[in-house]
Amino acid sequence: MLPDEMEAEKNRKMILAQADEIEILRRNVHDLQEQYQSALRHNKTLIEQVTYLKERCNFSDVENHYMENSVVVTREEV
Repeated sequence: MLPDEMEAEKNRKMILAQADEIEILRRNVHDLQEQYQSALRHNKTLIEQVTYLKERCNFSDVENHYMENSVVVTREEV
């Protein structure tokens, strides 16, 4: 094999490897977009449930403020 042919073969293999990597990345982006959309739908459902429960319980403005601004603190196991 001539040096030019060897170089061309090396470049061809590199391009094929890059094409495979691009395809993997495209699939990953697609999967992440699906997960993101699913998370948005889930968050919407949770917000609707919280709103419904607040309305059912007739929380006062003070209670709503407390609930919306409360922080959940968890203790990590050591």
